[in-house]
Amino acid sequence: MTSTTTPSAIPSFVNELIPWMIQAFEDGMKQAARILWDVLMVILSEHWLAVMIIVFVIFVFVTLKAMMGRWGSFGSFVYNFLYFGILFVIGLVRGPEVFVSDFFQVAVAVILYPVCYLATGFILDKTGLRRY
Repeated sequence: MTSTTTPSAIPSFVNELIPWMIQAFEDGMKQAARILWDVLMVILSEHWLAVMIIVFVIFVFVTLKAMMGRWGSFGSFVYNFLYFGILFVIGLVRGPEVFVSDFFQVAVAVILYPVCYLATGFILDKTGLRRY
């Protein structure tokens, strides 16, 4: 009996398969990000008024809570508004594929988190809502 595959063909197949699988995984994540972004854009474009009203109502509610001395929810609202607002603008400018890159995730952890945190503290200090 003769074998159609040689022993040296199997390691080369594995060496080709692993990079192919990694690339397929990255391409799948980019496609998934694009699909989710497109769904989000459709929902926002069709219901932009309702979204704006909901955000405004939440803003009024947390502002009233902050005026009564409970500024934590206001700080959380400001932080999340800044954070997701900046991410939304980045997604509009660079496309949703940027969200799945490793470099972007490191940049978010190193730059965006602290910037939003410090900006929220600055806003709370300037409005006089944060008391020590």
